[in-house]
Amino acid sequence: MKINNDQLFDEVVLAKEYLQSNWEQRKQEETIRDVIISSEEKWLRLFGHFKENHIAAPNLIKIVKYAFCLPGTSEPVERVFSLMNNAWTDDRGLMKESSVKGLMTCKINIGLASEDFYIKIKNKKRHSKKSPNQ
Repeated sequence: MKINNDQLFDEVVLAKEYLQSNWEQRKQEETIRDVIISSEEKWLRLFGHFKENHIAAPNLIKIVKYAFCLPGTSEPVERVFSLMNNAWTDDRGLMKESSVKGLMTCKINIGLASEDFYIKIKNKKRHSKKSPNQ
């Protein structure tokens, strides 16, 4: 990721000025609504202000995009390992890696029990066999 440090400094100074000038307004809004405004919403407001005022912030946007694409926890990875350990038991230890991979792909992406998945696929096939004129 290429960042121009001089431009980034200017962008951060402008962001700081905006945040400081709107600090009281945001605090009142959070108190009135009795909710905490998410960090995503705060960034959206900042970049919305920049867009309205024709302020370019390409370096700051790159950094924020990068930060938000990082997972907050390792929970999704731990979940995959847990599911894999549950599926690849001693009784199923002779399964090939490709079978385990297929099983995990279905289990993680579908989120349904195998019986429910079978029913869903069966119903989908039944609907796709009907002609459009029926």
